[in-house]
Amino acid sequence: MGDRGRNAKPKIRILDKPKLRYPNPAPGMTSNARTTWHRICHSYPKGHFKPHQYDLLRVYCEASASHRKAILEMKKNGEVISQANGVTKKNPWKDIEVQMANVMGSMSTKLGLSANSTMAAKGLKGNDVKPKSKRDGLIFKE
Repeated sequence: MGDRGRNAKPKIRILDKPKLRYPNPAPGMTSNARTTWHRICHSYPKGHFKPHQYDLLRVYCEASASHRKAILEMKKNGEVISQANGVTKKNPWKDIEVQMANVMGSMSTKLGLSANSTMAAKGLKGNDVKPKSKRDGLIFKE
């Protein structure tokens, strides 16, 4: 039945802290997105990204891969393309590049990857130096 009463000594076992690891990329991600995932995750300390942020991080990495692909396609064909019938138009990859840049900007703010969001989260201010006024010392001389 076990020890009972005032003199019973409970057996308390202290558990070790779980070892923090870098998160693994989600299955099904493209190879370029996986590379971006590793680059971002390894630039922060272990445990920085929480499980509820993994989907946002995946969206950012996939957008980065699509952005990179759009830029490569535009390098091949240029930003303006000519069709067989002689019509020139904007390369459709340009729209993809712009859309993915917008997604990356939005996700980087939400994840705290951009410098502005990181500084705001830490309560830091930039190098805002107030310019000296030309009117300083007109009334009160120091």
